[in-house]
Amino acid sequence: MRDKFDDVVMNWRLMIPIILTAMGLVIAIKFGIEYSLLTWDHITTEDAQIKATRVQVSPEVSGRLRALHVTDGDAVKAGTLLAEVDLLPYQAEVDQARAMLEGVMHQLEAAQADLTLSAEQYRGELTQAQALLTRRRAEVQEAEAALAFEQARVKHLLAEQRAALAVARAREAESQALLGKAAKEWQQAQELFAAGVIAHDQLDGAEVAHAQAKAREDQAVHQVRQAAANLATAGASDKLVRMKHQRLDALRAEVRKEEASVQLAWMNLAAVQAKEREISRFTAQKRALEARLSAAELQLSRTRVLSPLNGIVILKKAEVGEWVERGQPLMVLANPHDLWVVTNIRESEIADVKVGSKARVWVDAYPEIRFEGEVVSVGATALSELTDSKPTEFFTKIEQRIPVKVVLHNQNDLLKAGMMVWVGIERHRDRRPAQP
Repeated sequence: MRDKFDDVVMNWRLMIPIILTAMGLVIAIKFGIEYSLLTWDHITTEDAQIKATRVQVSPEVSGRLRALHVTDGDAVKAGTLLAEVDLLPYQAEVDQARAMLEGVMHQLEAAQADLTLSAEQYRGELTQAQALLTRRRAEVQEAEAALAFEQARVKHLLAEQRAALAVARAREAESQALLGKAAKEWQQAQELFAAGVIAHDQLDGAEVAHAQAKAREDQAVHQVRQAAANLATAGASDKLVRMKHQRLDALRAEVRKEEASVQLAWMNLAAVQAKEREISRFTAQKRALEARLSAAELQLSRTRVLSPLNGIVILKKAEVGEWVERGQPLMVLANPHDLWVVTNIRESEIADVKVGSKARVWVDAYPEIRFEGEVVSVGATALSELTDSKPTEFFTKIEQRIPVKVVLHNQNDLLKAGMMVWVGIERHRDRRPAQP
């Protein structure tokens, strides 16, 4: 018997199958035990897939696709030029807006320069005209007061001189009457003295009386002449009044002239205000054209389609020469470094899944590697609620599945989006309802 066993042992062709069978049995037992332990402490499922951040890249303007700088499988960085839309119509809009803006700016600068000079000139003219008008009005008031005073003075003087002349003429008439009487008496005295009727003393007395009357008459004539001269002088003062009245009229004419100058200055300032409104209009046009230019430059910049992230081109959807619309997908990018697992857990087990639960992930491509992860979110609704299926009259209770998101800690750039994986999530067996 021992010899037969030794023959079997020494026959390597028989030993190899035995050894392999034993090793397979040991491995099967090992994995069976590990699987049993894993399923005891973990919720397991094969309904899981690796997801990645995916972005559809679209142009922000419409036009003919001028160039594509990447193709499927190319790695790109954020800001990399991916494609170009024909920029000629957008460049033309920029050039037109810039030309119109330059024209308005030239008009605005010219209007501002003209306004600066005109405003200073017209404001100076208005100030000068108002000052001169004020002075002329003061001169008119002064001349009016002087004229009124002079008129009153001359009127009083004329009345006084006319009265004095009348008095002088009355005295002249009286003295002439007395002179005639004295001459008559003197004549009679001479005749009586010649007749020897009266004495020489009486003749002398008549002569003296006549001489005195003559002197009084001469004095009265002189007073009349003096009064007439004074009245003539007063008449000359009346001429002075008329001259002052003419000067007053001239000053009033000057006032009217200065008022016209002030009115003209105000009209010029009104023209300045019109220029200010024109400047406001040019300024508004400038702002509108600046906004138009900015919008045109923005549209021009959008003819260059840039990568929004670091990733890989996984699908190209357009070719050079095609007409593309704004928002039309050109390609799809994926970030190979931003991966997670979406797994669907049965509703009977979802109570044991909590945010923060540890997870283990295996993929068919690397069965010897176990990837560690953590639950970061538990879906708020079952997958069936995300479909548009219509209810029927027949009801069959089917266990639903809840989506759970798992973030991986050790990707090592080995995993790819879309891979199907096997997931085990650590159980939390405390199912007591939360206290309100």
